[in-house]
Amino acid sequence: MNNMNQYSHTYSLTAADMDTRYRMTPNAVLLYYQDCWARYMSCLHLAAFDVVKQNRLWVITEFNAWFEEQTALWSDDIEVTVWNSEVGALRLYAEFRVRRSDGVDVAHGYGCWTLLDTEAHRLAPMTPFQPQIPVLPEMTSETHRKRRYPTDGTPLQQIEHRVNPINLDFNGHVNNRTYLSIAMQSADEAFMDAYAIRCLTIHWLKETFLGDTLTCRLTLLPNETDEHVYHYLHSIARNDAETAAQVYSEWIPRTEHIDVSEHAPRK
Repeated sequence: MNNMNQYSHTYSLTAADMDTRYRMTPNAVLLYYQDCWARYMSCLHLAAFDVVKQNRLWVITEFNAWFEEQTALWSDDIEVTVWNSEVGALRLYAEFRVRRSDGVDVAHGYGCWTLLDTEAHRLAPMTPFQPQIPVLPEMTSETHRKRRYPTDGTPLQQIEHRVNPINLDFNGHVNNRTYLSIAMQSADEAFMDAYAIRCLTIHWLKETFLGDTLTCRLTLLPNETDEHVYHYLHSIARNDAETAAQVYSEWIPRTEHIDVSEHAPRK
């Protein structure tokens, strides 16, 4: 069901969207959210190729997602629905829901978008575009307050990543999904089999470019409420030690396990 207030699109999960147990990855959720929102904004004539004519660029600065354990599997069909829930002078909040073809919810959340003035390289007001943007404030799924992370924790490991051409987007910057991919490298197969991601927050803070070396530091955050739940913070820094992105995640023990030998035949 598509109208000017909401937009839905159905995707078939590909092999690139799955982990070693055929489950849809968090990176795929981010990918399809961004793609679906871009399709929606193109219907409103506010896509990237529309606003660039006015020297504007859409930039996502924050992403928050909550996951159900009953995830989608390769090659399930998923329906992604997006809508805008809040539009201010400088920020737009776009919600999303991911649902399997059998009606089971997979994930929901929202992203925060801003407009960048490509000539001045600073935030541009959203006011000229507000009349074109339908808003459904009654369908805000979570609070839009800024999430803060503890500053103390137990350092666990450090990963370095040299930016290569496949990490770049059409603007010549490192695409935002690359930061999540770097963060997820620290989770080995045994951990992913035993634990499911429950919550994910990403803050994108600085741009990075081809040839940069990104240093990802993984910290285990304190948790005094449930010893079986893990809270992690990945801080990804640029060459100049400035933080480019932060990835916060919560993981809970899995209750649903997939037997690969009995997995349904692919379509």
